[in-house]
Amino acid sequence: MDKEAFVGCYDFEVEPFQEDFTGRLSWGVLGNLLLRCASLHATTHGFGYNRVEDDAYAWVLSRMVVELDEMPRTGERFTLETWVASLYRLFTDRLYALRAADGHPIGYALTIWALIDKQTRRPADLEKLADERFRRVLVEGRACPVTAPGRIRVKHGVPAMTYTAHYTDIDINGHFNSIRYIELILNLFPQALYATHGISRLEVAYSVEAMCGDELTLYTEEKAPGVTAVEICKRVGEREEVAVRAEITFKPYEKDKE
Repeated sequence: MDKEAFVGCYDFEVEPFQEDFTGRLSWGVLGNLLLRCASLHATTHGFGYNRVEDDAYAWVLSRMVVELDEMPRTGERFTLETWVASLYRLFTDRLYALRAADGHPIGYALTIWALIDKQTRRPADLEKLADERFRRVLVEGRACPVTAPGRIRVKHGVPAMTYTAHYTDIDINGHFNSIRYIELILNLFPQALYATHGISRLEVAYSVEAMCGDELTLYTEEKAPGVTAVEICKRVGEREEVAVRAEITFKPYEKDKE
């Protein structure tokens, strides 16, 4: 069977109230669309939320990397393509291509997922599951030139922000929503920066779950001009545990496109 049949293609348009103050699709909306397309694709091929829930499992996002040349603007149409690229014991890689209305690529993304046993809270061995739901839809070798995740570390100094998790931060699993973490990170930078710079790469690694009421502390470290690493730690008694690590890269907008 043609492996392209296992690539999900989903068309969207940037609608009013989905954009940021520059008129571009907001990162929060883009993040949710990436997860939505993953869910739609998985459901189509028999391993979506309801199916794994019936088997007492839950999908958990481990890592996300997004690289963009440009972000769609209000009224512009775009397509998100997604496919499962690899399967290796405890994790599976899902790739994405973001295409403008004329079909040319304007970005790529990688997400890494684990299937967690809801009773033991341990990841399932995907290679030993009884059926071939995951393996049969693999699309290996399809172009997705996104740089693989790296090692992110931050030297803790004066906190850049403290935040207490509230109702609107919590997802259906009772945990701090993965995309809300991204929005929290973006709020570390001034509006004036976003007026002149876009985000060319965003990498996020999720480690420890945070719940409603948890106290979060954000630390930052500049790694290079335009590149900032972030750690979000949650308070556990007298110590802190790293819940999320991220690295964000800014680049100036091209004047001729403004």
